[in-house]
Amino acid sequence: MIDETNKNTWPLRFDSEGRFRVLQLSDIQETSRVRDDTTALLRAALDEAKPDLVVLTGDQIKGYAIEFALGESAERARTVVRKICSPMVERNIPFVVTYGNHDRQCGVDNEEQESWYKAIPGCVNGMVAAREPRLYLGAGTLAVPVLSHDGEDIRLAVIVADSGAGSGSDGYDPFDPEKTAWVTSCAQDLARRAGHRVPCILYQHIPPIQVYDCLRDACEGEHGVLGFRTHYHPGRILVPVDDLRVSGGLREPVCSPDIDTGEVAALTREGSTFAIYFGHDHKNTLVSHYGSIDLGYAPSVGFGSYGPGTSRAARLFSFGEKNAALYTTRLLTYAELIGSRTERPLTDWASERVPVSTEEAREMVRPALPVLGAAAIAAFALGVAKRQKRGR
Repeated sequence: MIDETNKNTWPLRFDSEGRFRVLQLSDIQETSRVRDDTTALLRAALDEAKPDLVVLTGDQIKGYAIEFALGESAERARTVVRKICSPMVERNIPFVVTYGNHDRQCGVDNEEQESWYKAIPGCVNGMVAAREPRLYLGAGTLAVPVLSHDGEDIRLAVIVADSGAGSGSDGYDPFDPEKTAWVTSCAQDLARRAGHRVPCILYQHIPPIQVYDCLRDACEGEHGVLGFRTHYHPGRILVPVDDLRVSGGLREPVCSPDIDTGEVAALTREGSTFAIYFGHDHKNTLVSHYGSIDLGYAPSVGFGSYGPGTSRAARLFSFGEKNAALYTTRLLTYAELIGSRTERPLTDWASERVPVSTEEAREMVRPALPVLGAAAIAAFALGVAKRQKRGR
């Protein structure tokens, strides 16, 4: 059932000046005690961007937090959902939701969480499910058509897809080929309805493996990141390929799945998708060209987990009605909108510097090999691996 307060939101349209703005919020990762810094950044970013649509790209809930193991996990998780959505509700801004690897770790599956979001005024998931069932595959996977300002044409499709789960130690789920087929079929269906190809942008949580194709080995003196799992080689440092880089950079390993199931190749062949944006790796902001598709990060916007200090940010997109694929994007950071100091500066300073993968932990202990005993090294690596398995 759709809340009546949503009736004036649907369908989404470009404004009278031919503009449509999307604000991406990724990796909020909060408990029921949402930090004031997180709420402050959400509100400030919404007020600065004045978006036509907000896209939540997963890990809204810090599902591995101890509070969800203490009982009443569903009520605690639902409290998180209500609190993080309240800034959009207060401003009458519609929003669409997909999920990450941590949301379901709270003990409540994505389908039940989807029902919570749908009950909130402005949730587009419910609108699409009720009014455009062919564009709704299930929890966190749907396509949102955006009409021209006069409502006569489809000028953009905002697609979100649940990219799966997994853990840092055991790897992440490869992107489901059935979802890839569904995304391409949606693009084709929208093209038939519009009488022309509709530009599509896809949002998901976990980055595709092709981000590694946008990187190269670092030269001497260059600062970069390690690879993750199958892309890790001891001592090998990776940096963005200059000719492919659009903006941003990397501050932690690219934690993509080990297996490529053909998502990016299929979207490239179909031809409607001009960009894929994601989160997951909290400190990364890199945007790169990969053939005809841009691959881009939004960093963590929440303070409930590790992150890039006051560089935590929402990502703003601006699309033009004449050609939505010629978009612009920029970050709205905590430092820019609020200031240089958070309410917990020591906590945030430390969270910015801890290793976030077992590969980073190995490299930290490598210089200490001559003086550390084998048992101490093994214990350190095992401890990090266990922590990442629970919380990455």
